[in-house]
Order: sequence, then structure tokens, then C-alpha cells
Amino acid sequence: MVTAEELAARREHVAGAADLQALMAHLGERAAPLLARMPPVPAAKALLSTDGGVCPDDGSALAFDPWSADAHRCPRCGRTFGGERHDRYWARYQHLWLAERAAHLATLAALRDDAVAAGRAVDILRAYTRSYWGYPNRDNVLGPSRLFFSTYLESIWIANYLAAATLLRACGKLAKVAADAVSGLAEEAANLIGEFDEGFSNRQTWNNAALAAIAVWFEDEDLAKRAIEGPTGLLEHLLRGYGRDGMWYEGENYHLFALRGLLTGALWARQAGVDVFTEPKLAQRVEAALLAPTRSALPDFTFPARKDSRFGVSLAQPAYLELWEIGLAVLGKREGGNGKRDLQSWLGALYKSEPPLPELFESYLHDAPIPRVAVPVSRRSLSWWSLLFMSPELPTDPPPPAWSPVSVLLDAQGLALLRTGNRYVSLECGQYGGGHGHPDRLHLTLHADGTHWLADPGTGSYVSRDLLWYRSTLAHNAPRIDRASQEPGDAVCEAFDTQGEWAWVRGRYGEVSRTVVSGPAYVLDAVELGSRGEHTVELPWH
Repeated sequence: MVTAEELAARREHVAGAADLQALMAHLGERAAPLLARMPPVPAAKALLSTDGGVCPDDGSALAFDPWSADAHRCPRCGRTFGGERHDRYWARYQHLWLAERAAHLATLAALRDDAVAAGRAVDILRAYTRSYWGYPNRDNVLGPSRLFFSTYLESIWIANYLAAATLLRACGKLAKVAADAVSGLAEEAANLIGEFDEGFSNRQTWNNAALAAIAVWFEDEDLAKRAIEGPTGLLEHLLRGYGRDGMWYEGENYHLFALRGLLTGALWARQAGVDVFTEPKLAQRVEAALLAPTRSALPDFTFPARKDSRFGVSLAQPAYLELWEIGLAVLGKREGGNGKRDLQSWLGALYKSEPPLPELFESYLHDAPIPRVAVPVSRRSLSWWSLLFMSPELPTDPPPPAWSPVSVLLDAQGLALLRTGNRYVSLECGQYGGGHGHPDRLHLTLHADGTHWLADPGTGSYVSRDLLWYRSTLAHNAPRIDRASQEPGDAVCEAFDTQGEWAWVRGRYGEVSRTVVSGPAYVLDAVELGSRGEHTVELPWH
């Protein structure tokens, strides 16, 4: 991920930057329990089931504690549960957490010459070189995997695992015998991941990142070319997966997940000789992707739970802050318009926003076990990834302007955003959104005066029976014809305009049109059906 020369330069940056010094101290504190004892390595591969990791009494997700392999607490009722299903649910996050911690420890080893951290990172690497082939490639859901039930999780894992190995090798703290063992594991992972190409998918961004990491480890030019420049490689995902407006075609939730995968892959690609951040056309696409979720953010700094999404997730989560921090850093030397200033304003607003309740993410487990209280966010408490790549400080001379979002049509997404003061109105009048799309064309969202009056509920668990509800028209503020959910299909935006404090949009889906006008004092919503036959039109409100 970085060379020995880049590590030397980064040490100088850290020494001269208060934020980076504080972040390294934070990472040192977070590493203390790992240095005191070796964390448990799961004996089994992860399993996806309807009851694993779920409280049998109230249905809550059991808390993930990386130090508790066989006792899993319900955060709502306080009871503790065990058994194979729960243990193998825990294994999903534990495998990912261990690879992250290896990279975390290797970063400390490389930047502060920490031999103890290096030793523990090697312990984690060697634990898997001994056990990897013992995890069976079966009980899978989405592609082959030894540690998990889906290939994309193996990809997230190996990208962090090889980040640790690469850092240790670059700073001279990985013995040849250990490096050879890592190579054997990486070769097997490449075979698993390489045989399952998911086409254009948020998951494939992580598969590409993993293959790019493996290519860099082996200095394999053919594998690098496939992962970066292939028909479904990193560059094609950047150019085609993100629309003209910069938004990933599956909505904000998967946009943010895919963006982390893409940035991870791009940083590996840079080591393979392909720098997307310096080629103008590609850099513009990266900038647009970084800006897109800032355009659609709700006034409370959560992202709208469009398509398959969690509901009410703050964009001030550290996992997301890192995207903009590192995105700004890698685009830092590029000449351009106002995009970077907008990102600086956005980051400033997020750091001043209400502290979010921490969330658990497959691609970011730095703060596990997750506290159940809101935690103030700071660039001084992010992860090892930020210590390696974010700018030493955010620009203050001149200071960026205050964050001030405007009404806009994200034309490729077909999402019209009408903003007046602290009021937010949006209309869905675009693409269905692939496998994660919902039958919610012409859905209306309204957030005003600090209240989410009309919301998109997002999606619950993929293995719960109520998934059918979340993926119905009735669950949305969208017109339903003849008591049936909409058929999968695209809507179109027929008109959009803004003038001063006024904005309006007209969208159409089949024979139904919806016009929304937003002004200083009110919102007008008109739904029309143009048909030769008789139909029942229902308009749910949530």
C-alpha cells in the first residue's frame, strides 16, 4: 500500500502535524489491549443465518465484542447468549476486525518503529497462515469464501491483511519465512476471489481492491491489469458505476460502501503504476463521487434511506469521515473548481454536527466494541488508514465557507432535491436501482424544522421476513395503483427548476405523474393519473 520511501516521508509529516501526532497517540491507546494479549481467532468460518447474532427474546442484534468468542450480549435486554449460530455470526466481524487490527498495528510499527506492535501484527498474520486452509469453502451465499459466506467479505479481509503485511515488509519487520507464508495465503485468496466476478456491483469494487492488493504483493502485472483495467475492473466501476451526478447507481448506502472499496483499490493501484488521482478525467469522477452524498444529505446530516439502506445513519460516522479526509488528501494537488472547497466546508460542518451514535460496519471496525452512547467525532480519532493518508491539517487560510446546500437535480440518479431554509423535500423520479432498488418511484421525502415528517424507511435485515415489507410500495410515500406494488421500472424527471427561494419538479412513472413545488412558506404536492380506464390510486404517508 505504501513504499519504504513513502513511509519515511510520512514519518516527517506526522512529526510536524499536531493532528497526526494526536491520531498516532490515539491509535497507540487503542492498540494497548492487543499488545497485552493475543485476541481470539475464530475456530469456524462465519455463517449467515436467520437467528445467528439475534436476540431470541426481542430480535435485537447482539453486540459484537472482539474479546468474547462464546458469550454475546443483547444490548436491549442485557441477557447473554451462546451457541454455534451466535458464535459463527460473531466470527464474521471477528475475522474482519483481526485483519484491521493487523493493519493498525503494522502502521504503528512502520511509523513509530514499534517492535512490540510489529510482533503482534505478525502473530495475527501467522495465525491465519496456519489456519486459513482449514476453513471450508462451503455454506456460501454470494460466491466462494473460506472465512465468510460471501466473496466480498473475503476481499475486505485480504485487503487489510495484505496492508499489514506490506507495511511490515516495507519497514523491514516481516521475516522472509512469514512473508512466504503470507504469499501462500494470498495466492489461495486470489484464486477464490478471481473466480467470482460480480460484474458491476458494490461488492465487486472490493473484489477489485483485493485483487489489486494481491497484485501489488506479488508484483503481478497481469493480475493488476485485470483488477484495474479489466472490463469490470476498478476504472470501469469508477467511470460507469457512478452516474453523471457522481452517485452510485444503487443509492447512498451502497455508494458509501463502494466508495471506500474504490478508494482502497485506487491506493493499491497507485503502487501498481496507475494513479487515478492525477489523471484529470478520472480525478473528476472521484471528486464527483465524493461530493454526491453531500448533495443529498438530510438537514440532520444523515443520508436518506433510499433503496436498500439502514435508516437514520449519520454521515458523521468515522467510517464516512475517512472517505472525505482521504479523498481530499489524494486530490489535494489537483487544480479544479469549487469541488475541494465544498468538501472542506462539508467536513467542517460534520465535525461540528451532533455526535452520532456509533454504528458497526463490515469495512470499519476500528471502534469495536461499539459504545452505546453518542461519541464526538474528530480527525484525531480516526483509523490507521487516515494516519497513513489524510492531510496533516485541514485548510484554514482562507477558511472554507460555511456549508450551505442548495436545490439540485441529481440527474443520473433521478433524485430531485428541493431545499428552502432548513426544509428538505425530495422526489424519486429516476432509475429503479438494480437488485437493491425498491418499487418506490415518485416517493416523496419531507424533512423540516428538525423533524423527519415523511421518510423512506430503508431496509431491515436481508434474512428477516419483514424484508418484503421494506421492499413494497406500501412502505413508501409513493403512489400505488390497484392495491399492488409498482412493477420494477424507471421513472423520468419531466421538469426541474429553481428560482430564488422557489423550486419545483415534475416526475412521471407510467401513467402517474407527481408535481412538487417548494416555496418559502409551503410545499405543494399534486399526484395525477392519466388513464383511459378506471383505477384505484392509493397514496401512503409514513
